[in-house]
Amino acid sequence: MSARCERPVAPILVRRPGPGTPVTVLGLARSGAAAARYLLQLGCAVRVTERTRSAAIEKAAQELEAAGALVEVGGHSPEFVEGSQLMVLSPGAPMSAPPVLWARRHGIPIVGELELGSWYCTGRLVAVTGSNGKSTVVSMLGRILQAAGQEVIVCGNIGTPLCSVLDRISPSTIVALEVSSFQLEPSLSFHTEIACVLNVTDNHLDRHGSFARYCAAKARLFAYQGPQSWAVLNADDPGSLGLSGKVLGQSAFFSRRRKVRGAFVRDGVLTLNLPPFSGPICEIDSLPRRGVHHEENALAAACIAGLLGVAPQGSGESISSFEGLPHRQQWVAQLRGVTFINDSKSTTVASGIRAIQAAPGPVVLIAGGRDKGGDFRQLRPLAKKLRAAVLIGEDGPKIAGCLKGSVPVRRAGDLEEAVETAFRMAQTGECVLLSPMCTSFDMFRDFEHRGERFVEVVRTMVA
Repeated sequence: MSARCERPVAPILVRRPGPGTPVTVLGLARSGAAAARYLLQLGCAVRVTERTRSAAIEKAAQELEAAGALVEVGGHSPEFVEGSQLMVLSPGAPMSAPPVLWARRHGIPIVGELELGSWYCTGRLVAVTGSNGKSTVVSMLGRILQAAGQEVIVCGNIGTPLCSVLDRISPSTIVALEVSSFQLEPSLSFHTEIACVLNVTDNHLDRHGSFARYCAAKARLFAYQGPQSWAVLNADDPGSLGLSGKVLGQSAFFSRRRKVRGAFVRDGVLTLNLPPFSGPICEIDSLPRRGVHHEENALAAACIAGLLGVAPQGSGESISSFEGLPHRQQWVAQLRGVTFINDSKSTTVASGIRAIQAAPGPVVLIAGGRDKGGDFRQLRPLAKKLRAAVLIGEDGPKIAGCLKGSVPVRRAGDLEEAVETAFRMAQTGECVLLSPMCTSFDMFRDFEHRGERFVEVVRTMVA
């Protein structure tokens, strides 16, 4: 079912840093700080350079300086790069950042924090990426494996850097990694036992520049796998399935539409079809949340778990009790017949479409923020389900232009005004859905902050 790459990509071998090795870390958010701390444990001569300033950054800088690192914040200096034997990149730092260009000029190898951690990880690495759903799938997989009695750690892009948990990992530990395109972009040799791509839709085009380059970043998840490794692909998603030609090992699939080697739906039942396990996982009606993507997430998690030795019935029990993660189509409250749903994690048009389709009634949508290059015209065919939109943030006007003439549109100055406006527009039996389809950084710290504020405003109205 999948084509093979005729010429595998050879990994670029980099000498692992050790005592005295000069290493530059670019970025001082969670991943950068975790990498710097681990490098200090290895005895490296660590320099950290961070472009921004904030209270959290200043605190992290002080802690690393106390531990022996040389740190600069508020800008980058060439001196922090020159003489290094390795640069470790935080996911938020683009490949076009000046320190990256300086490192390349000096022939300094560049890797991400995830790859650095993988060099020293003794456990079994399993990676999940995709434009949407990856946090949910790795969390669901962690729940399945834990219930099956297996030792598991869930980390990566979900918020816990791999470098921060290396001391908790043994050879028997399954490390379930959420992996982003940003983390894969600088990969020189990163590989895992199982690699899953849930879906590939327009996302992060503001950083990658084109959909082709975004797909190429996702494809790096397979670039260094061996013949005994597994790739898990979504047979129903053109973007995921389109990467089958990049697979160097064995392939498994998941599908809602047809029988595949892996996991599929048959007569309303999620079903596993893998040696040595096959049989029913659970009924679709037993899933705690409705929607196509919830079925796909469950199929993907069960397929990966099956490859790791979990019987379908065991996966089904964990999946049926998995309530999902906060800020992902989270039911918040109901007031005078109007349901409020928090989908703040939505930062793509595709995730917004799925949230609208899964809502239990007509939707008054709250959307907007900082656009990542999505095509909001894709919302127009949903006019029967999408009854109105209240738009916020930096790129609210862009979304308004794309929706003009299809649904009523209102603008709001902040999230509180947006919730109040949407509630006035909503009728009994309808939903006020926060599904921004944009990043939060123009107005909030992150998507959690945005979702928490939405929940706070709604609960104040209900009280």
